[in-house]
Amino acid sequence: MHHPHSPALNPRWPALASLLAMVVVPIWEKTSNESGGSGWAVATTRILVNYGQGSLVVTYSRGYARNSVLPDGGFEGYTACDDFCFTASYANWIGTNSPGGVEDALIFYYMPYAHTGHGSAWLGFGNDDNDLPGTLTPAQPLSTGSGAVYVVQCFVSSALSGATLEAAAYVDIEWNGVRVGGTSGFMQYTFVEASVVGTGGDVLSFVGGAAPAWSFIDDCKVYKA
Repeated sequence: MHHPHSPALNPRWPALASLLAMVVVPIWEKTSNESGGSGWAVATTRILVNYGQGSLVVTYSRGYARNSVLPDGGFEGYTACDDFCFTASYANWIGTNSPGGVEDALIFYYMPYAHTGHGSAWLGFGNDDNDLPGTLTPAQPLSTGSGAVYVVQCFVSSALSGATLEAAAYVDIEWNGVRVGGTSGFMQYTFVEASVVGTGGDVLSFVGGAAPAWSFIDDCKVYKA
């Protein structure tokens, strides 16, 4: 005689067992080596990126995420304060003014400006002294592989001044000094991407903004396609 809760008598058990099988399958993290190659490593809590949707909340999942070859694409490495501060450069990023410009590219520690976290970059700030674009570049060339295809991804916001004044806003994505993509016009944080081909040690830049048509960028990544 079977126990009343035996799997053999409970029609829900097979479906539940299948679901559990999918949940406990090991999940791996894709990683990149210095030559631009890729591999897989066991996932850790460091890469937890999916906390659930709607009423479903994931609390212990170690879901998978690709590694970006762009260090600190969310500007979270800038921690000179705990409330509001900004800089033209720090260990991971360098802001460059247009000729004759002042503070045309800045990194901010200020949560209201950020897409996520506390860090973001403001292009075309100008401090009301000029209406010139700024350029933001990683402090070091990227660890890319020659001939490999990569995807540059970033969130862009050009909304601070309102729809009318932000109509002229733009952000260009440059790869080794050549425009490969970008966006323009008024927008809240919007996902933007561009495909590129690596040559090894490639230089990525974000160019744009022109006061009062300011632009923010945040959560930028460069993935091997």
